[in-house]
Amino acid sequence: MNPPPVHTSDQRKADRLWLLLGGEIIPVRRTGELFYVHTEFRKPLRANGRRHDVPAKLLTLINRLQKMQATNDKAWAS
Repeated sequence: MNPPPVHTSDQRKADRLWLLLGGEIIPVRRTGELFYVHTEFRKPLRANGRRHDVPAKLLTLINRLQKMQATNDKAWAS
């Protein structure tokens, strides 16, 4: 069963989900930027770490990772 899509404005929750899905968050010194890196995606996502909202692109990537993980779980179950 596919998990429900994530819709959150809480940056801590989004960061925790990203890390649980196997991603990495790299802070850039002195700029306040964050790079969200994952092996499934070619390019990292760059976000402003000083703002305390969640970029829509990050939510899209989290939801895509959850769908891919659910698909992989189905393949292992059968």
